[in-house]
Amino acid sequence: MTPTVYRKRKYRLQDSTVDSAQMKMSLQRLHLLKEKLDGIEETEEGMGTVMEHVSALEDILTRAKKPRINFSMMTKVELQKLGVVRKRFNFIPEKLTELTARLTSKAQTETSLLRSRILEIYEHVNMDSEPGSRMILEAILLTLAKIASEPDSKLDVAIFPEMNFVPTGGVQLVNPLSGYELWLSGSVDYAVIRYKNIKSNKARLLALGGSRDDALEIAQDRLFLVEAKRMSKEGSSLASSIPEAVSRAIALAKVTSRDEVRFCLSNGQTWIFCILRAKEGRWTYYESAPYDLDKVTMGLTDEPLRKIIQLTFEWLAPITTDLYEFE
Repeated sequence: MTPTVYRKRKYRLQDSTVDSAQMKMSLQRLHLLKEKLDGIEETEEGMGTVMEHVSALEDILTRAKKPRINFSMMTKVELQKLGVVRKRFNFIPEKLTELTARLTSKAQTETSLLRSRILEIYEHVNMDSEPGSRMILEAILLTLAKIASEPDSKLDVAIFPEMNFVPTGGVQLVNPLSGYELWLSGSVDYAVIRYKNIKSNKARLLALGGSRDDALEIAQDRLFLVEAKRMSKEGSSLASSIPEAVSRAIALAKVTSRDEVRFCLSNGQTWIFCILRAKEGRWTYYESAPYDLDKVTMGLTDEPLRKIIQLTFEWLAPITTDLYEFE
């Protein structure tokens, strides 16, 4: 089956720390307080009136001032405040070699075509830009979708770029121990969904009125998130974007009531695979070592690319239970 790709206009929500409606109420209170102060005498009764307005204003600001940030603003400090724990896992070399060798004939053909396509991208595209990085990443995801959409499996794959799965008011995260609260908003760069290829599912996904809730329900457990970053020559590490990717995974876990979310971070050339697990309201995320593709190696062998394809497939449809071990 041909993979379905949904595209949406790219946008970013403005980061805001104060609810606009609450601020309007606060300004009204301020204007009223000013009018009262203009003609008031410094008497005990007068000062009592002033304090009533001050108390009301403080109450409004207390309720209005909630930490609201976009995923892109998430930092390690915020994750620590939320009590999120960072750990690592390692792919077992022997198991990874076995996985890489298990490509089907269709996967081998598609991987060979993909390799040629990526080398062409390197030849003709400026990789300093985010769109350049995304061209490679999207080529890999589309190949993954083609491989995963085997006719005999009765499964198909849909890729949702810039998928907004967060409710209008944002997603509330709370540290159960400290009570620290944070509201997150924004969209995910790519949500990769594997679903049963039946008429009702296709109708709900392809219809103009198809909703985010439909996609999440149809995906069931066959879904993972991909965070895309541009390639950088400035020395900034791809791992520095981990907090942003983790926050998206936590938000998805909250929205869908999942105990585990698989996600990865990539600039098309380097891939970091991650697993988020939730238990009793607390979150732990595990990250792998980075796996790299580069122009020189790609010109010599397709083994690194085969490894990336198999790992992304595993993240979409986990079937290997002993592929990695946690530290």
